[in-house]
Amino acid sequence: MTDKRPQAPLATLERLVAFDTVSANSNAALIDWAAERLEAVGAKVMVQHAPEPGKANLFATIGPEDVPGLMLSGHSDVVPVAGQAWTTDPFVLTRKGDNLYARGSADMKGFIACVLDAAPRFAAGGLKQPLHVALSYNEETNMHGMRQLAGHLASAPVKPAACLIGEPTSMQVVVANKGAAGFKVKVRGHSVHSSLRDSGVSAVEIAAEIIHFVSELQQELRAAARHDGFEFPHTSVHVGRIQGGTAHNITAKDCEFLLEIRALPGQRATDILARIRAFCDGLEPAMKAISPECGIAIEEVFDTPALDERGNTYLAKAIMPLCGHFVPGRVSFGTEAGILQDIGVPTVVCGPGRIAVAHQPDEHVEVEQLEQCMKFLFVLAERMEQGISLRG
Repeated sequence: MTDKRPQAPLATLERLVAFDTVSANSNAALIDWAAERLEAVGAKVMVQHAPEPGKANLFATIGPEDVPGLMLSGHSDVVPVAGQAWTTDPFVLTRKGDNLYARGSADMKGFIACVLDAAPRFAAGGLKQPLHVALSYNEETNMHGMRQLAGHLASAPVKPAACLIGEPTSMQVVVANKGAAGFKVKVRGHSVHSSLRDSGVSAVEIAAEIIHFVSELQQELRAAARHDGFEFPHTSVHVGRIQGGTAHNITAKDCEFLLEIRALPGQRATDILARIRAFCDGLEPAMKAISPECGIAIEEVFDTPALDERGNTYLAKAIMPLCGHFVPGRVSFGTEAGILQDIGVPTVVCGPGRIAVAHQPDEHVEVEQLEQCMKFLFVLAERMEQGISLRG
């Protein structure tokens, strides 16, 4: 049994949020600092450098390396703060009452801080099965970090038996999440003076037609297949950004917008995208009849699979009693869990904080949530010493 109540990892979180790991920046300094912390308690640490300069994953093992263990995973990058009205410095941990404010405090450096502070407890326990710690890069953009790490784990002599990803869920075990896929749609029109508009092709207007189709498709998806347990129990499509044109009196030569698809477990973003591609194909003949340079191109930015609960039921049953929640959750936001599930690592999601404040100005995590996470990790260490079953 532990000899004291686990404490919220305030000093560790303060250090973590001071690293400006917005996805466009390097995460190397944070990874090196975390590696030193884990090596100091005897963990065997691998730093996996990325093709992108300044980016890296971390994979550490506490305990035996020749048997499958449990992986605790978090992403080290955070979303930008530009254009947000913060009332505190987003890279300085600020306490107001029982809340801790900083970029990444909830999503998800609070969880990482808990894991790093709990590492000595795991290291001192004589684990019968290993505990792995994984930190990834670029989860907030394209999830290339976890894809790179998953590629390594898939070919490793011994891969983790299971994984828990600490995204903010208020410490409820989440067994399913939607997939997340992003696509860049590029429309090329034909530019003329607007007084001659019928001899030109407005890329902005063509983009508007596609977006209108996407809106109608969303209505269809909302009324179609449903998945009980999700707050929004349908696949969703969304246009988040658009830019195009140069002046009010010139038909726009180019327009580009970003399309997002969040597919339910059991559905694929590519199937939804095929509907949109077919609509675009129907627009192109009239465009090209005016100018052969016209066209519509769709470029994949990322495509991350959903987490399907059919692959993690036994893991959820083992973890839920340890964190005090007995009803599994399902969430609409995307995680790296589906990537790990695809290589045969059953995965659930559970971490401190609320997704509602993630990505927002004045993002914060409750001290009580961090204490609850630390208590869970200490109990987990005790059960792993006893040989808790992670397999069905």
